[in-house]
Amino acid sequence: MSLGVTAAVAPAAAAAPALQQVDCWTPQANGEGRGYNTIQLYLRVGPYSACGINPNAPVYMPLPAGNTLFFHCWTINSYGNVWWYVRVEGTGWHGWISDDNLVGTSVDENGDGQIIFYQC
Repeated sequence: MSLGVTAAVAPAAAAAPALQQVDCWTPQANGEGRGYNTIQLYLRVGPYSACGINPNAPVYMPLPAGNTLFFHCWTINSYGNVWWYVRVEGTGWHGWISDDNLVGTSVDENGDGQIIFYQC
């Protein structure tokens, strides 16, 4: 998505653990900006594809491409991938989506003259 958030990827370790600990959580921040998902996907309960599907999403159905999403905050997971916590326009559905599956815009949602992307 190109909103100025970049991830530094650390060099591969000589011996990586067989299983990565996945941290799934719901953040409290409410930032600015919006975009849409470029592919059909599920909203996740954490910033990893291994995190479960958000039970607040529409009956575990995938979200079709092209939905307007409001950005709450972003994080970089332990693999160096950027994920955004979003809400689907016109719904109470929220969850995590990978930056790789977003197209976004910078929007001053509260009209204060600043556009702030919060880190979760």
